[in-house]
This record gives sequence, C-alpha cells and structure tokens, in this order.
Amino acid sequence: MNMPLYRCDLQPVLGDAGNRGLWYSRFFNSYAGDWTIPDDGKRQWVSDNAKRTGQQEMLQMAALRQLNLITALNGRGSVFKTDWHFATGLGLPHPVENGLAWHHTLGVPYLAGSGVKGLVKAWVEVWDESQSDDETRKKRCDDWFGTTEKAGNFIFFDALPIEPVLLTPDVMTPHMAKWYEQGGKISDWQKEPDKVPADWHAPVPVPFLVVKEAKLLFGIAPRTEKSADQLPKVFEALKQALDWLGAGAKTAVGYGRMVEDPSKTAHLTEEISKVAAKAEISKLSPEQQELRALHERFAADQKRGAREAGGELIGKTNQLLKEGLNWPVADRQALATLVEAIFSYIGWGNKKKERKEKIAALRG
Repeated sequence: MNMPLYRCDLQPVLGDAGNRGLWYSRFFNSYAGDWTIPDDGKRQWVSDNAKRTGQQEMLQMAALRQLNLITALNGRGSVFKTDWHFATGLGLPHPVENGLAWHHTLGVPYLAGSGVKGLVKAWVEVWDESQSDDETRKKRCDDWFGTTEKAGNFIFFDALPIEPVLLTPDVMTPHMAKWYEQGGKISDWQKEPDKVPADWHAPVPVPFLVVKEAKLLFGIAPRTEKSADQLPKVFEALKQALDWLGAGAKTAVGYGRMVEDPSKTAHLTEEISKVAAKAEISKLSPEQQELRALHERFAADQKRGAREAGGELIGKTNQLLKEGLNWPVADRQALATLVEAIFSYIGWGNKKKERKEKIAALRG
C-alpha cells in the first residue's frame, strides 16, 4: 500500500559501499528551485563529502593486481604517502567551480599515469642537475618519454591509493575571478571594471575538496629489455620530483609532496607472495596439498628446534599414515619419505616397529 506522504523534500544519501567519485561529480544536490546555487550550497556540498572514502578490500585488490603486472614487466612499484594536501583535476567542470580527478571504478582520487609521466619529465627537463648539458638532457627526455615519432622506453602506471583516502575541505580566495573567467572578452574596460585585474576587487572564497591523507602505489616498467638498466634512474627521478616538486595542482603552495613508504611497499609485496602461493596450492591435488602442508609444518618445527613427540606434527603424521594407503602411488611414495624424515628427526618412540611397517605399506 502506498502511503500518501510527500517525498519531494527527501535528500538522497550515498551508501557505505557507494562510489563517492560518481556521487560527487554527478549528484550535486544543492541547487535552489530556480537552478541557482545558494550562498552556502557549495561549501555544504564540499563539507558533506569531506570524509574517508574507498573500500579497503577493493583498493588492496586493485593495488595487488597492478603491482603484480608491474613486477611481471620487470618494473618497479613503490608506495608513497602524502606529506600534506593533494589535489588533481581541479580544472574539471563542477558546480562548486573546482573538480577532482576520481578513479571511475574505485571511487577515490588518483593520479593518472600521464600525470606521473609529465611530473617526471618536468623534473628531468628543468631541475635534474645530474645532466651536464642541454643535449644530454634532451636525449634522456627523448629516450625515456618518447617523441611525436616514437614511444618512450618506459611505461608509467596510474598512481592508485592502496587504502581508503581521507578528504578534507579547503578554500581558495581569488581576488580577480571575473578577470580569470571573462578577461579575454572585455570590449570596453571602462564599462566593465569588474573584469579588469586590479587590487580593489574583494576576494571571493571558493570551497573545494582535497586529499588530506593518502598512500598511493606508483609504478614504472621498461618497455623493452634494453632499457631495463635505466629503470633505477627513472625511479630516482620520480622520487625526487615527488619530494621537491609535488604532484597534481597547487604545488606552488606545498600541495602534492609525497615521500616513499618502504613498510607499505613491503607489505604489498608480501601479500602478492601469499596470493601467488595460494594460487599454486589450488593447482595441486588434495593429496599433494596435504603433503605440502605437512612438509611446511615439519620445516617450521625444524626452524624453531621443536621436537614434540605428542605435538600437532606427529598427530597429523599418524593421521596421514592411515589415510595415505588410498593415495596414488607417487603420492604414497612421497608421503613415506616425508614421514620417515619426520620420525628420524623427532624420534621413533616405542612404536618404531609399527611405524616402520606402515611406511613400508605406503611404499607397497
């Protein structure tokens, strides 16, 4: 039954698993009835979206896939964390006058690979003091980044957040907004003083959304094997550019500076190893999986010097001595060899004869 209740004043709300990038870019809802924006509309919209965004599991999966690809291409990936605010895509159209570059599927701000490439190229062209002359500098730029005739020797990947990103509101106060917007269309400056650049104009606060805290995965890979030896220099240029120049917009006031986070990089690398190990295990038969698990448990006990006659290792070994009789021949042989090594290490105990017979039965 439909209740006769008014719903026109209900405001839509983004769910916990929603795409904030899509929401922020396409669902601005602060318009008045005549499609004008109230004085506080822009500030309120920015403030409402200034929160931690992104789903941890999705972000980590995307980062692992990308790092896996970079590694497969003999490249290098590393995590960098923001030193202060970060913003990119401010020139994108938006009702609040400043946009933000959002990843379409992850729903978080990111830095496109083209932006990463441009940042490194700017560092090499202008600030890199390791190049002694302009000719050497130009050759490096052509080799690394390419020309209109050929592609560069390196692939620059999108810089993706590896965990939810914290957003915060910020304000810019342009003194000559009309000049920036319509300065090129002035027909008579005496009749249009509001469009003329001058110090009598009052600043107009403009709210915008920025990243306050983020950890992003940057990646670079050589396009060919011949250029692989240059990868350390390219990555060093990236580190210097992020440290000294900053990425994205408003770098002149300190935005976009980032520093490397080795611990997060190591964590991602470890997670990739775990995923790869699970994938390898899934390819094994159930018997081979049992063998692998028993071998890993045995190796762990050896590493810590444990010899527990009544421990988990012996319990699992005795269990497989019974179950293994129905295994394929090759797996029975491998199990017999492993069980013999385990008892030789821990001790045969007072059931040595019985255990020897069971091992012999496995071998057929």
